[in-house]
Amino acid sequence: MLNKIENISLNPNSRNEIKSSKKDSHLNHLTKKENFSDTITFSAALLFLSQLKWRLKKINHISTDELEVEIIANDISYSTIINLKEPSVKNLNFKVQNEFPFKHNKSLYSIDVLFNYVKVESMDEEKLYEPVNKLLYRIPSYEYSDEKEISSTFFYELLEGIETDLIISFSMIYRNMIQFSDKLAGKNNFSVIENLNTDKQLIKINKIVVNHIQ
Repeated sequence: MLNKIENISLNPNSRNEIKSSKKDSHLNHLTKKENFSDTITFSAALLFLSQLKWRLKKINHISTDELEVEIIANDISYSTIINLKEPSVKNLNFKVQNEFPFKHNKSLYSIDVLFNYVKVESMDEEKLYEPVNKLLYRIPSYEYSDEKEISSTFFYELLEGIETDLIISFSMIYRNMIQFSDKLAGKNNFSVIENLNTDKQLIKINKIVVNHIQ
């Protein structure tokens, strides 16, 4: 299976550097079964990310129908698991992390978020990342020295007033991830999620882990 392909350059004028957790793997078992190694297909998927100004950090084919994708956009990484057979729009899990520590406290934050997808046609790039930046900038106010986690008692306050904007931002990012996986695996899950409806607006933080950089 495909295992943790990481740090793929999106520069079309340079060679893509692919690091795999298996020495003898180019794209490993998935390459042979699902034609991931097709140069045109893979290049088209990477070009799509490049047009979004995203960088692919990791692909991990964790089961026959599940693909873990992690991308970096605007110096923030977003990771989720995409079901290639039955894509979901409810109770989606995102892991969000700032790639560089804040200068004033030298901390990285790994945020586990649960949300329901909403349909988004298009979004200005600056507005797309603004709600996530607001969330990250709020966290240091609730951080105590040497603690490894932010207390869950603060999760409601961290989300207050930006819930809807965050759902829209995460939905747009998930939408683009689906399009990327479609190009990579030859699927049409984008049209599937566009025709699925969620019962209610939902977003909640499950966990925030703090990594203090010395």
